[in-house]
Amino acid sequence: MPVPASVIRALAKGINLSHWLSQHSLDEPHLQSYIGEKDFALIAKLGFTHVRLPIDTALLQSPDGSLREQGFTYVDRALEWARTYRLGVVIDLHPVPAPKIAQDATAYGHFEKLWQAIAQRYVRRPLNVVYELLNEPVEANPQAWRDASIRLAQAIRKVDKRHTIIVCGHNWSGPDDLPAIRPIEDDNVVYTFHFYLPHEFTHQGATWGSAHWRPLRNVPYPLNKENVQPLLAGLPENSAAALRRLAEQGVDIGWIEKRMMPVVEYQKQYRVPLYCGEFGVYRAFSPPDSRYRWLADVVKTLQKYRIAWAMWDYKGGFALLASDKPEPKADEGVVRALFNS
Repeated sequence: MPVPASVIRALAKGINLSHWLSQHSLDEPHLQSYIGEKDFALIAKLGFTHVRLPIDTALLQSPDGSLREQGFTYVDRALEWARTYRLGVVIDLHPVPAPKIAQDATAYGHFEKLWQAIAQRYVRRPLNVVYELLNEPVEANPQAWRDASIRLAQAIRKVDKRHTIIVCGHNWSGPDDLPAIRPIEDDNVVYTFHFYLPHEFTHQGATWGSAHWRPLRNVPYPLNKENVQPLLAGLPENSAAALRRLAEQGVDIGWIEKRMMPVVEYQKQYRVPLYCGEFGVYRAFSPPDSRYRWLADVVKTLQKYRIAWAMWDYKGGFALLASDKPEPKADEGVVRALFNS
């Protein structure tokens, strides 16, 4: 069956609940307190239609492949809160780093077992619960990754023929990666990519990823020769050279649209629904107004091409929230960027 219209509507506007069930030590106090029902209530009130729920496989499965029932109870609770507030949920398996399931038979076997367990447990849940196979795989061979995705989808379909599956490209889920794989033989599939371009803006000052991002501060958006020039003095040459290259191109909404064209053409060629499962700006060192403008331009571009989306993230380094104490409070600039675009 094709992707139901209700699922397309549910995926329209989302937010990532990062650093809760993944990207953390997964200790009990954190799991119990980091995200609560009040967060789901706020997310629904703001106008989001779903949450993307990154889940570390270690929460649900031991290294030997055996299942961890206690971990599933946190997912159960998230699904109940989502149902209460009429939010869809993308169950996103999000181990860091991603296992090489296209290369390692043992890793693949564990992963298939886990997906079958998830599908069996949630087969009777509403259709707005969606299964995302793996976050940001890093596989050298796109065909091998496609083959692994097909096998996983087939394993899920043995126990759950109802729920939509999300499939990504083979190498970090960038917009250039998805076109390297043809759609799989399953009509009830959405295809996803992530958009963080240019990284020199979205990841300025980040202590992970490329070393040349780390010295960057106050990089503006839009970016051009005039406004980048004052930033170059004192930067390491590799950082300065990257900014100069971007300034030559001129980074604005037209640049964003051009960089999104590979997935837009993929959508047109294969007539498949698309989902931008992550986009955002690391806020520690980015000018707030520039951050808001970039978010607005990305959302405008996504909506122009009817691409569903989920911003990264709710309360991490790219946060929607301005504060979370005593109650969660959204950054109004981010809200305007996302919903008035």
